[in-house]
Amino acid sequence: MPVNRMAYVVFYHGKHVLNKLESLPVDVTYVSKKQHYAVVYGDADQENNIKKQLKGIKGFKFFGPSELFDTTLNLE
Repeated sequence: MPVNRMAYVVFYHGKHVLNKLESLPVDVTYVSKKQHYAVVYGDADQENNIKKQLKGIKGFKFFGPSELFDTTLNLE
């Protein structure tokens, strides 16, 4: 059964947000320490759950879909 994955961008302020990201049901693929953002992959149907968990973290700024993610790409 294929899983609907999506790339998200998480903007943050503070290193402790990265530690919390690793405990969430997402795969952290890129972290920019200078510009304070991370690119993560997660299930598209878990988006609201991930947003809700991130909003409770001090230092979290923004969570949204990545502009560079290609939905037509099929890696089967």
